[in-house]
Amino acid sequence: MSMDIYAVVIFCIISAILSLVLRQYKPEFSMIISMACSALVILYLMDGMVEIKANLENVLSGANIPSELLGVIFKGLGICILSELASQSCKDAGENAIALKVELAGKIALALISLPLFYELLETASNLLHF
Repeated sequence: MSMDIYAVVIFCIISAILSLVLRQYKPEFSMIISMACSALVILYLMDGMVEIKANLENVLSGANIPSELLGVIFKGLGICILSELASQSCKDAGENAIALKVELAGKIALALISLPLFYELLETASNLLHF
């Protein structure tokens, strides 16, 4: 995927204009247009994300990094992308308080999936100090 950024930008600009026009008459349709645009862009970018994942796997496999670490990295990236998308959608809807809660939930989820790595790091540091 060569990432046809021009198509994405044009699609988003047209969606934004349509959303602004509809906001005057039917605000609820404006929000639907905004969320549909976000979902379609994310679906379009999935090919690029798959390509990034494959390249990261190739790079990190040569570095003898455990597969558990790769899983945590990819889950973390997914959590960041999803929580950012949800937070921005809430902000677009004028719900800043809910957007902040979504961001907090993303941060907590990220911390939870990284706990096993943190424990492994502490164990490695402890073993190094005992030698």
